[in-house]
Amino acid sequence: MSVKANWIAVDWGTSSLRAWAMDAEGHDLATASLNQGMGQLAPSEFELALCALVEPWLSVGPTNVIACGMLGARQGWIETPYRVAPCKPQSILTKAPTTDPRLNVQIIAGVSQARPADVMRGEETQIAGFQKLNPNWDGVICLPGTHTKWV
Repeated sequence: MSVKANWIAVDWGTSSLRAWAMDAEGHDLATASLNQGMGQLAPSEFELALCALVEPWLSVGPTNVIACGMLGARQGWIETPYRVAPCKPQSILTKAPTTDPRLNVQIIAGVSQARPADVMRGEETQIAGFQKLNPNWDGVICLPGTHTKWV
C-alpha cells in the first residue's frame, strides 16, 4: 500500500538509515530502512539514498523531512552545530542542500556537554520522543547503538 506522508521523520546514523512516513498528527503511517548509514556513503550520495527509500511517500510539492543523527556531523550531509546542554535539542534545524524539488530536508542539531565531555547526534531526538510518550518518566534510558548512550 502506497501512502503519502504529510512529513517524513529520519534517523540516519553511521550504520543505518531509518525513515517514517508521518501524518499531520504525528502518527507513523509506514516505516522503511536501509543498511546504508552515512558511513557507507559519500555526501554526494545522501540525497539519492534518501529518495530511493522514501520515494513512495513523496508528494509533487516539497515534503518536509526532519532528520537527526550522524548526517549532521562534519563528514555528513551538512554539518549542524551542537547545542550545549542543557537545551531544547530540536530548537535548531539546518537545511540540507537538495536538488529534488520534492524534498525539504532539515537536520536537527546534536547536543554536547562539557563535563563529562560527550556528544550525541540522534539520541537526543529519540529521548525527546520517549519523553513525549512517557511524560512522568523518572529513570535511566539506555540507547544501544554504535556508541551506546546512558541517559
